[in-house]
Amino acid sequence: MRDRPSAADLIEIAREVLQQELLPRLPAEARIQGLMVANALANAEREIAAGTAPLLAELARLASHYGESMEAAGGEQLQATLARLNRRLVADIRAGRLDGDREIARHLFATSVDAVRESNPKYLKSRGIE
Repeated sequence: MRDRPSAADLIEIAREVLQQELLPRLPAEARIQGLMVANALANAEREIAAGTAPLLAELARLASHYGESMEAAGGEQLQATLARLNRRLVADIRAGRLDGDREIARHLFATSVDAVRESNPKYLKSRGIE
């Protein structure tokens, strides 16, 4: 069992202190770097909150497309399998084998939305995508 606060809690606390206490005290020329750090912390919070769900969803779509099993899809194996299937996907796209494939278009859209959900959720909200 892990002690509390959790890693996500610690990141949230650090981001809040940075934004509320430190950023206002930074000289103007250092403010952009402070904002970049605050943004990185917010991205890390969202990634931790999402867990492996986006990766597992991506893997499920690719495994289904390529007729592969998702057995032992966890940890480093998850990352390795995703990397392998994405390399295959890229090769198929480059070779034109997936032109007009609606399933792949939906996969690419869903994968992109999951990535933006972690990196810039305000953008999705501004486009009416939740």
